[in-house]
Amino acid sequence: MIKATQSETRTQASADGEQKQLICWNKDAQAQCLRVELSDDRSFIFPYTHLTFASMEREEGRDVLTATFTTHDLRIVGKNFRELGIALQRLAVDWIKPAPARYAALAATDAVFIEDIKVSESAEQGITPQHD
Repeated sequence: MIKATQSETRTQASADGEQKQLICWNKDAQAQCLRVELSDDRSFIFPYTHLTFASMEREEGRDVLTATFTTHDLRIVGKNFRELGIALQRLAVDWIKPAPARYAALAATDAVFIEDIKVSESAEQGITPQHD
C-alpha cells in the first residue's frame, strides 16, 4: 500500500484552472525531530528535545518564525505561518523546506509558504553564524 503524504512541492495549475497547493512542510503528531531541508541540498535534523525557544513576528509584511535549539538557531521567513506555529508548539512539524520565491504567487492565499530558511550555530556558544 502506498500512503499519500505531503512530500513533494506541487506548483502547476491544472488544465481546468484549479490551483494546486505548494507544500513547504509536513505535520506529524508523532514527529520526534524536525528535518530542515535547505535550497542548496543540505539538510539538518533537530531533535525536539533540544528545542529551547520559538517566536513568531511580522517583518516587512512577511512572517518570521525563529526557533532556537541547543546548538543552532533557525530563522524561517514566509507567509501564513499561523498553522505552522501551532504545529511547532505541539512539536508536530515533521519537515520544512523553502519553495522558490518565484512560486509565491502560485501559493493558495491561506497556505503556509516558506520563502527562506537560515540555519546558524547558536551565538550563545560563542560561534558566529556559518550557514545560510
